[in-house]
Amino acid sequence: MKKFFTLIAAALLSSGAFAQAEWQDLVVNGNMEGEQNPEWSCFWTHDFPEGTVGEPQRQGFADIVEDPADPTNHCARVVARSEEVARANENIILNGENLASWDCQFFIYATDTIPQGKELRMTIRVKAEKEGSFETQAHYAPGDYNHYQLFGNINVTTEWQKIQVTATISADMTQAAKDKRMQSVAFNLSTNVEGNTFYFDDVKLEIRDPKGPEEFTGWFNMLRHETLSADKIGNYTNFTGRDGAIGSDVQARIVTDTDGQPALNVTSVGWNASRKDQVFDEEGNPVLDEEGNPTYNEVNMWIKENGDTVTNIDNWQTQFFVTVPHKFTANSKYRLVMWARADKPAQIESQTHAMPGSYIYWQGVGNLDLTEEWQRFEFDDQTVSSDQSGNGSFQTMAFNCNVLKEINNYYFRFEEFSANAADVTEAERVLASETTALPVPEPGKQEGATGTINFDNCIAMLESNSFENLVNENMTVQSGEDTFGSIDPTAGFYLADNGWLANSETPMIFEMEEVNDSDPNLNITIYNDGESFANKTVETKFRYSYNNWFYVFNVTLMPEDKYTGIDEVKVPASQNVIYDLSGRRVQKATKGLYIINGKKYVVK
Repeated sequence: MKKFFTLIAAALLSSGAFAQAEWQDLVVNGNMEGEQNPEWSCFWTHDFPEGTVGEPQRQGFADIVEDPADPTNHCARVVARSEEVARANENIILNGENLASWDCQFFIYATDTIPQGKELRMTIRVKAEKEGSFETQAHYAPGDYNHYQLFGNINVTTEWQKIQVTATISADMTQAAKDKRMQSVAFNLSTNVEGNTFYFDDVKLEIRDPKGPEEFTGWFNMLRHETLSADKIGNYTNFTGRDGAIGSDVQARIVTDTDGQPALNVTSVGWNASRKDQVFDEEGNPVLDEEGNPTYNEVNMWIKENGDTVTNIDNWQTQFFVTVPHKFTANSKYRLVMWARADKPAQIESQTHAMPGSYIYWQGVGNLDLTEEWQRFEFDDQTVSSDQSGNGSFQTMAFNCNVLKEINNYYFRFEEFSANAADVTEAERVLASETTALPVPEPGKQEGATGTINFDNCIAMLESNSFENLVNENMTVQSGEDTFGSIDPTAGFYLADNGWLANSETPMIFEMEEVNDSDPNLNITIYNDGESFANKTVETKFRYSYNNWFYVFNVTLMPEDKYTGIDEVKVPASQNVIYDLSGRRVQKATKGLYIINGKKYVVK
């Protein structure tokens, strides 16, 4: 039977409890839909639309195309050619001997110049055909370079993801002394020698006057389990190691040290280490073996000539990284407490990075002199300089472990990497999220439609000791863009047809069944009294918290007939693109929830 509920968040919404300083958007037609504004285009490219030999670089408006996974959605498509294709052309752009990352670029061209001192926030959805990353720069007009660093490097996957980054505009970015100012954000896309195709959508570029410094409210430790922390951050975990001989970043090894306690370990390289350099012919084309694979020469990394030592091993050939979800801005505070030792006495350097390997500044907490015995290093109440912050992208402390130039083992233990609790945003406290769906009945249907959300992953990630308390006391619902409203889930709640928390006049009503700790499933019944939800999917978010950390369910509210099966879906089989909830592509949907051609369906 339909019930009526009390909504305690309505007062919060109407009172402006979620109000923020006003942002001014400098982008037109950011969703890429409808007619392109004839007076202003905010999207520009220097790219190679076909990615083929002999094709000249095109400079002009970005191509707006149908989303390959959803023909009803439009987005910008930008093609970065491969290094092989670039070397076969006469117009190759090099950075030293390598293909320059700015060989292909995408630009957000703002409707006005962006003054020094303004806070800049970019929100964008992005995906690519291959996983990778791209660089961000400050330009005046597209291609009129100002500064190499804006938001740092941004990681991209093969699935759509929403990225939101902020920076405070510096004098270097504006080049005001040269009357160049800043009006464009540039993405350097040629970061993969094999080339890549990028898609961009739902773009905002907003400015506002920066907020004053936050009052200190105590340290918030971003390492939940100290040395054993392994929370996922971007493509990394809290602790990442780069052994010099391997040259790749992997989740750090946890070993048992001689005192019987766990430690994080990374191994450096010495004079007998080598690397493999790919072989190219005189025209710059890769030399292939009989099976068509690239060939490599093995190069010694530390050369001795006439008794003199010529060092080709960089200090950062071996690195250890500690990464947290918080981004430290200039003048913010942090506290780092760690232990370290080495098999042989050695010095290590520290740097600030965005993500591991995305270098910002050569100086972090200084150089550390390690011995064979454990030492405690405490860096309390540290103030981040503008150089260290990378305009708000600093979230990794990197340790260069190849200063000694000998094979050596380095060991680390961490107690905390803390930020001012007042500076830590709610988004930075989200440990993970997942996608799910709930059914919405036809308007006016007397019986509600019931769906189920499984909480196994949520409970495990938050480490809650009570499913019942988690659901009944720590639930919030999206109440606007990037804000959440607290509710009383035992009383039910209302949503508007944009997925936001609403008042009792809104026709979509939610009733939650009682839960108990023995069954980690939440049954939710939805009643629909209004035509605004007819034959329509709606996106919203449910968020749960425990110990100041959050887990988010991205919920799609869909018509009941689509939720209960896909028999009515009239799509030729050859056109179906099916993914499971882990993002893996599958050939056939059996039983469960799937993403089919960009939409969510339950197969029973």
